[in-house]
Amino acid sequence: MTIPDARRPAPEARRALVLIFGMPFILGALYYGWLTIAVLRTRYTWRDMDWNADGRTSIGEFFETADVIERPVQRDGQDCVELVWSRKGTVLRVECPRQLPG
Repeated sequence: MTIPDARRPAPEARRALVLIFGMPFILGALYYGWLTIAVLRTRYTWRDMDWNADGRTSIGEFFETADVIERPVQRDGQDCVELVWSRKGTVLRVECPRQLPG
């Protein structure tokens, strides 16, 4: 059984529908591809990206790494780096170089 030609959308309408509904998916894929490259270019390892310190790194934490900035701070007379989530200004953690005993 075939559909009569009167009920079939025109090729131009079909193309427009594909563009309207397909473009958000294409743009989303490009955005997450760009975000993935931005995160992979950071100095953080998968273990370092555990921002909520629950023992595992989720995909959300992976993508949040793109918004992490470093601020220099002084802690106990030592030069440290504060890792801050740039969107909210929330301090994620402070990293200080280890002092050798002695």
